[in-house]
Amino acid sequence: MNLFRKIYTLIFHYWGRFRFHLLESDNLIINWPDFDKGVLLLVFGAFCQVSAIKWYLVSYFSAENAVWINTDFFFIRMLTVFITLLFFMLLVVLSFRYKRNKRFRKFISHFSPIFFGGTMIYAGYTVGIYSPATIAGFVNIVLIGLVFYSRLIIYSIAIPALIFTIIVCYLTFNGMIRYAPVFSDALTHGEFYHNEFWIGSMAEVYLPILLVSILFFEILLSQWRRRERNIKRMSQTDVLTNVFNRRHVGEQLTALERKKKTAYAVILLDLDHFKKINDQYGHEVGDMVLQRVAAILCATTREQDIVGRFGGEEFILILKEQNLQQAIEIAERCRKIIEQEEIQLETEEILKISASFGVALSQSHLNKEQTIRLADRALYLAKRQGRNQVRNYLELVSNTPLSIY
Repeated sequence: MNLFRKIYTLIFHYWGRFRFHLLESDNLIINWPDFDKGVLLLVFGAFCQVSAIKWYLVSYFSAENAVWINTDFFFIRMLTVFITLLFFMLLVVLSFRYKRNKRFRKFISHFSPIFFGGTMIYAGYTVGIYSPATIAGFVNIVLIGLVFYSRLIIYSIAIPALIFTIIVCYLTFNGMIRYAPVFSDALTHGEFYHNEFWIGSMAEVYLPILLVSILFFEILLSQWRRRERNIKRMSQTDVLTNVFNRRHVGEQLTALERKKKTAYAVILLDLDHFKKINDQYGHEVGDMVLQRVAAILCATTREQDIVGRFGGEEFILILKEQNLQQAIEIAERCRKIIEQEEIQLETEEILKISASFGVALSQSHLNKEQTIRLADRALYLAKRQGRNQVRNYLELVSNTPLSIY
């Protein structure tokens, strides 16, 4: 039981690493070093050989289909496939063993595509160099190569391979060498396009290449989608606090402004005496304070609300479909939590912070800039009257605090 548990844990561990590198890592597969691409190509090559062995054995030992297999060539082909498979596997093992050796890495980077291409061309010759499976397989492999490898490597392999393929096509067409030697004369001299075994064989030979091609491009698309999401998120968020940046807040306000019936409240808050914190404790502590306040604001607001960093130590909250009374209550709640927050420094000193708040409500005759300006003026009123308090835009006219109780 312990052995099976260890095997299961090992498989699970490596599957997790494999899944992370292919689907979750920000390092796109097309940006992998040529060595890593070479190892992946070796694994793909081994997979193709296993698929070929399965097809050859099933076909040869099938009473119905054995007549279509060339017995004289079968054992030669099986031997070459087994040797090729072992060589692919050996190179994979050596790649993990000597992955830090510069000479070996360079060797695998250039040899893998050459060896893989050579085995595919020979495999194509055995089932018919200009058969549908061979042509389609070559097209898929070249497309994958052009995406994942540099043009220099691909063309240095593709040009000799194309010349060799043309020569083989010429020789088979003129009867100088046997066409599709893996098949018997009964098949190659007959109407094989009407032969169910030949049609099934073409599909089975091409299927591994098709499936891996789909897998490769699906991995690439998944990585690109993930990268695009990350780029979009990075363009919308503040790097330090991980809340929305000023530009994205502006975009969200513009979207709300277009929806005339959607009311929203704007809360501006500014950390009190933040410059003194930076001067006395350093910018590292100041950054930690900003991150802590951003976390408090995110935890205190709803999921549909917008939390953003509006300036150096200034934050903004956009509360959707909230009236003034509700906005003041949320601002007051945030103020109290910030005031009660204790930040322990490396010197064991406890740092206390506070913030001033200004609240404004959107109105049909005001644009977003005017609403923000009202919240900013209310924030200035809170600072002027002693800081660490909440003021709203109606007090700018009445100069009388609006009770929330």
